[in-house]
Amino acid sequence: MADSVLRHNHERGAHLLVMDHGANALDLELLDALVEKMADLKDAGGPPFVLASSHPTVFSPGRNLKHLGTAGRDEVAAVLSRFNAAILALFSYPGPTAAAIAGHAVAGGCHLALACDLRIMATGRPRLGLAELNLGVPVPTGSLRMLRARVGPAVVEDLVLRGEGYDARRARERSLVQRVVSPTEVIGTAERELGQLAAKSKLAFAATKEALYSDIWSKMQQTRSEDEKTFLECWFEPETRERISEVARGLGQE
Repeated sequence: MADSVLRHNHERGAHLLVMDHGANALDLELLDALVEKMADLKDAGGPPFVLASSHPTVFSPGRNLKHLGTAGRDEVAAVLSRFNAAILALFSYPGPTAAAIAGHAVAGGCHLALACDLRIMATGRPRLGLAELNLGVPVPTGSLRMLRARVGPAVVEDLVLRGEGYDARRARERSLVQRVVSPTEVIGTAERELGQLAAKSKLAFAATKEALYSDIWSKMQQTRSEDEKTFLECWFEPETRERISEVARGLGQE
């Protein structure tokens, strides 16, 4: 089942995980595939991997608003819990990771990209941003801690509170991504950049990553239950449901 929505290629050195699920809206099927594959790779020693998308213009738009906009509390809660598990699994993965962002990465898709150690973004139309407040839901406390560790509080405040997406140039200026290249070079550049990290001692890299972020990983776990409770309360507010329906219609999510 996982291979039908998440293709795994290991022919050119680094492992390549390609989300292949329509526009890659983060539903249970894709989230389960991501969590399962990362667990398998971690059990295999934590080799480096690139996370990419098969869609020509979208990395991931986040959760499937078209479906979840009409879903019941239990289903929304299940997707939210699995999403938080996927973000933590990616952020705490012991080996080097890179996001090859050749298309839009917004809301949950942005979280997914920023959970990776390296972010390589394509020039042109792709945008990177968090739109949760525009919908009427909060960014989870755990994710905020991760984002602050990645890019600093000032950038996070602008990203979260304004809810405006950044193009590649602005994303690079704010250190949301490390490299900006043409769309055809995104995956190749991500693999080369990842190779530099992979050349370091595997044990030392994992230990250093743990020293940098273990306190945040623990706090992300500790606040998950309360974060999810607050999110669900906001999600089912009538005004929020109306906004979600409007946005979903505009996105035409698959």
